[in-house]
Amino acid sequence: MSNNLAREGNSRRPSIFLISAATGSEARNAAFGIKLPLLGYPAISLAMISALTPDKFNLRLVDEANEPVPYGEGCDLALIVGQTHHMPNAYFIADRLRSEGTKVILGGMHVTALSEEALQHADSVIIGEGEAVWGEILDDFAAGSLKRKYYGREVDIDDLPPIRRDLLNKKFYHAGEIIETTRGCPVGCVFCGVQNFFGARFRVRSPEAIRQELMAIFGPRPPQTRWKQWLARHWHPDIPYFVERRLLYVTDSNFISEPRHARAVLEVFKECDIRWYGHAGLNLTRDEKMLDLMAESGCIGVNIGFESLSQTNMDQMHKLPNKTAQYADCIRRLHEREIGVMGTFMVGFDEDTPEVFDQIVDFAMENRLETAFVLILTPLPGTKLFEQMRSENRIFSHNWLDYDQGTVTFFPKNMTPGQLHRGMRSAWRRVYSWRGIWRRIIIRPRVRSFFYLPVNLGFRRCTRLICSEKLWPTPRPERHP
Repeated sequence: MSNNLAREGNSRRPSIFLISAATGSEARNAAFGIKLPLLGYPAISLAMISALTPDKFNLRLVDEANEPVPYGEGCDLALIVGQTHHMPNAYFIADRLRSEGTKVILGGMHVTALSEEALQHADSVIIGEGEAVWGEILDDFAAGSLKRKYYGREVDIDDLPPIRRDLLNKKFYHAGEIIETTRGCPVGCVFCGVQNFFGARFRVRSPEAIRQELMAIFGPRPPQTRWKQWLARHWHPDIPYFVERRLLYVTDSNFISEPRHARAVLEVFKECDIRWYGHAGLNLTRDEKMLDLMAESGCIGVNIGFESLSQTNMDQMHKLPNKTAQYADCIRRLHEREIGVMGTFMVGFDEDTPEVFDQIVDFAMENRLETAFVLILTPLPGTKLFEQMRSENRIFSHNWLDYDQGTVTFFPKNMTPGQLHRGMRSAWRRVYSWRGIWRRIIIRPRVRSFFYLPVNLGFRRCTRLICSEKLWPTPRPERHP
């Protein structure tokens, strides 16, 4: 048992901190939109761990992107999670808490990939999903016999309780709620760690459990007063939903991977009378009935991983459902139903040349994407891409802070690291310029500009940070051997 408990005996309930680590830099935290209008949400994994923690423990959730870690407050046990670019700071937090007598557990995708590294800064690590082993960890902690490694299996997410929303500090996040309806990914892109962590088997929550949780969150829709009716008639029918805070973000990697389940959940969303957005694959747009149901269910936007405009790149990354020749038609079908498209692209693939940045920007403008995230390809530990690039001796940075999809960490094949760095930023400048926002969001026909205009203005502010040479200096590594 921790030194804190040993000093005080058993007169108080043990204190647990559940910490979502950030980068350690306030400016870098802000750069990729942690507090973007309408898009700021908490880490759902820790809210779920909270729901699995017995009342005999005092719990505190700490989102380090928004608040400091409360050192010196007698924490007995801390679980710290973070993405790869958060890990240097997560290790710092862990080391400091351990110096105060706190037992520290580290978890997440990076820890799963590099557990021995993480164990240099922790008493224990969780490899894989934490929900299945959290009860065992608490029992071992109470007995003073924590194991070094806990192997989390794939849980049946239908058996999990609703997350502890009451522990989330709402002042840190924008209006709206968050939910998970599926886990797992059968695609297995070479640059993505989702399959390694959550598995290739697609797991779902029952539509009835989702309905019960949403009704507990939102309740029946309130009566529409005259002023709400005026807003709906003279501005947009969705405005009252935002006034009422009936906005939902679905965190699933691909909401429609299992079409039958997706249709049942869409019927639930329709019944609950909400507005929502989430992530979906291109297969969505090949099913007209699914698209119609998406619109009827209150979908205001989908984030689609286009990744690249080169079919060769798509085939090499094993994202076989993506057919680049169909991209424009897919966007058109969504726009016809007033569903916004938030496109994600990666630059730095082996087929990419310095022309790729203009190609992506032109595509985003011509197809009027509501947002376009242009990110640098990053060989994250535990992925096939990491192993490939390491075997080719192409990785020049092993500073995990650089693995943020905004920093070049490897030698591209058809451009220099500096060209990749500057090109990605030039794309952001053009997409989120005043002219870019005007062409994509303001001029008719518009798609929910009341939602996407503030989001784009937020990304415009982020662009200044992303392009800061002080925050992200242009890489100048030694030549690739």
